[in-house]
Amino acid sequence: MLLGRVTRLTRVFPAARLPRMTASAHTWTPSAFPYPAARRSDASTTYASAQHGQVTVPEPYDWLEVPPSQSAETAAWTRAQADYTAKFVADCPDKTELLRRLQQNWDFERTSAPSLKPDGRYYYSYNAGLAPQSQIFRATRAQIDAAQCDPATKKPVGELFFDTNVLSEDGTVALKWTSFSHTGRYVAYGISRSGSDWFKIFLRSTDSPMLSCSSGTEGGDDRLPDVLEHIKFSGITWTHDDQGFFYQRFPATEHEDKGTEMDANQDAQLYYHRLGTPQSEDILVVDKDPVTRSSMWHCEVTDDGAWCILSNSKDTDNKQRYYIASLHEGVSSQMKWQAISSKFEYMLEYIANDGPRFYMLTNKDAPNYRIVAFDIDPSACEPVEHVSQLTGGVSQYRDLVPEDKNAILTTATVIDNNKMLVVYSRDVKDELWVYDLASGVQVQRLLPELVGTIGQITGRREHKESFVSSVSFANPGRIDRVSWEGVESDRAVPPASVAEFSTTHVAGIKAEDYVSTQTFFASKDGTRIPMFLTYPKDLPLDGSAPALVYFYGGFNIPITPTFSPSMMTWVASYRGVLAFVNARGGGEYGDKWHDAGRLFHKQNVFDDVLGACRWLHEHKYAKKGHITIAGGSNGGMGVGAVVNQCTEEHGIGAALADVGVHDMIKFPLWTIGRAWTADYGNPQEDSKAFDYNMTYSPLHTVRATKTYPTVVLACADHDDRVVPAHSFKLAAEMQHTLASNANPILLRVDLQAGHGEGKSTQKRMEEAAEKYAIVARVLGLRMAA
Repeated sequence: MLLGRVTRLTRVFPAARLPRMTASAHTWTPSAFPYPAARRSDASTTYASAQHGQVTVPEPYDWLEVPPSQSAETAAWTRAQADYTAKFVADCPDKTELLRRLQQNWDFERTSAPSLKPDGRYYYSYNAGLAPQSQIFRATRAQIDAAQCDPATKKPVGELFFDTNVLSEDGTVALKWTSFSHTGRYVAYGISRSGSDWFKIFLRSTDSPMLSCSSGTEGGDDRLPDVLEHIKFSGITWTHDDQGFFYQRFPATEHEDKGTEMDANQDAQLYYHRLGTPQSEDILVVDKDPVTRSSMWHCEVTDDGAWCILSNSKDTDNKQRYYIASLHEGVSSQMKWQAISSKFEYMLEYIANDGPRFYMLTNKDAPNYRIVAFDIDPSACEPVEHVSQLTGGVSQYRDLVPEDKNAILTTATVIDNNKMLVVYSRDVKDELWVYDLASGVQVQRLLPELVGTIGQITGRREHKESFVSSVSFANPGRIDRVSWEGVESDRAVPPASVAEFSTTHVAGIKAEDYVSTQTFFASKDGTRIPMFLTYPKDLPLDGSAPALVYFYGGFNIPITPTFSPSMMTWVASYRGVLAFVNARGGGEYGDKWHDAGRLFHKQNVFDDVLGACRWLHEHKYAKKGHITIAGGSNGGMGVGAVVNQCTEEHGIGAALADVGVHDMIKFPLWTIGRAWTADYGNPQEDSKAFDYNMTYSPLHTVRATKTYPTVVLACADHDDRVVPAHSFKLAAEMQHTLASNANPILLRVDLQAGHGEGKSTQKRMEEAAEKYAIVARVLGLRMAA
């Protein structure tokens, strides 16, 4: 094991002896196919430990922290790993057929809900099926109405407005953000390359659709000359005069190939760009925070255009600071602000305002969230050197929609002046309700038959209708039209009319052929954990089926019912069980559920997943040893931790860890990693966090005392959120420590790709085909006809 050479550290963090796991039946052997060699250096780092004073941690693979673009040694090792995995995949008999089935099941129309913009046209994203990137279409009201009246109308309706696929030949350039000006005359859009979080902002008139991109140009032909750079984790927020917009940017990076650097992201600033001017003349609205260098800024202009609401985060926690400024005097570097909340204590999300009266969603004194109203005194705004110097804030919030102790209030949108569409999550299933904004009275439940997730609600306060998109495990999408047009009633909020606008169908996946159900099981400490199961309706539950267990368990992000063409292809191809585990750490049951799976409670996440795997085979949903666990990002870290901790009783035969955070000690040093300390603690500065993280850090808890299931570590060369060094180092350590393991440890590196956003359809299908083919080979799964 990595820590084995340090006697003192071995006493502190012992490798418990575990039962040996049964090896799967396959032809690969470690002696016949030795792993590519990885140099082990004598480097080490000493950390403060609350329990043991100073602890020295070996760093034999610290050289893999230098990206392949900057190190010939890292590049050579990465190529050797890619070749090794490619050879293994070449011997997987199901790969070609899986890719064919994935192409068939991915070849369905995917569309977002139509969104009415100020130019009077409805805009929506659309992918006919296998296009690398989605495009943006727009349609008139008449075309939208015709499409609803005749579901057979060939999609897409209207005209192509933005063809993302002309921006690159290989599909590695993606549209990251769009924002229309208040009149709809202009659109600002962000373009990223190779999946990086960095993007550039371009502008164009909505009278000039983006349909071509000549060689040597960026952002498409016929755009406006404005180009903004050095932008990351930023929104684009227009002022109502159409003169410009707010955005966040970071100091310029020295690296030409953005997305491959590991520098910490800090010192963000908020700027205002005026149309037709160079970026060098942009107005610095809020300078970098002199104390909290990890601060990031986002602003929102109120629906009436009178106010700018500034939110300030220091990490991924949903406790932020909030400030507000009047826009009556315009935008400048000397704007007058007042604090709404001057401490990182709770979350506020703007819903609407009537002059100085504001309505916001918050978790203040409400872990399940509530909607509150409060008043702002415009005369209290004052000039200040930096907004972080402001103190105080709103002292009284009046309940408009009180907290529901049995459901999570997730979103609220105001339509037609006083109708508020409110989404609740109850036992991880969404409900849509209509409320009266003025009184907070609940009026009507919409879509009562829905057992799934509401993904999008379009419309603004001045509109009389909204389009609502929803999804479930077996259905890739439905869009309903909610309207108050032509409704006459004496009631302040009359019942809305609801009509299906469109439903998506997949040729190879028929919803009626599958069962989706929710069950609950007891975790190690007795906590009741929900889990969704999806499987063929005629599947005998006799303990013979394989299972794919997916989870996340972190950052207050819920794992809700969704349609995955790749996972459903696996279910259909191997007649398996797809399990979504709502492990603690997510947002399925509000802030308390999140708190129960973060910081010094992170082990609860892994216990939840291990408990789910055991439950599946003990209750005959899955065959012991034929369970595959999968997760990405924080979930990828969870896969790494679980695979280190699992024993034969859990029945795990394979593990797929995508873009995982695996070095739980050094993560705060790289790119945006410091922001994750809200969930992981900061082991670089907190000795207690160091001690705790060392108990589960995937990189530091690899155990030579058991047989591991097959492990596939997937990462991407331009992932500047979770840098690939995490997967590089874990792969090297596992292959060294487990050199004689009966099952393979494979590293899959995606080129010209990032953390996942913007990845082309082709890359997604290829990746899924390879990973599932590996699982089928090592577990001996038989593909259904």
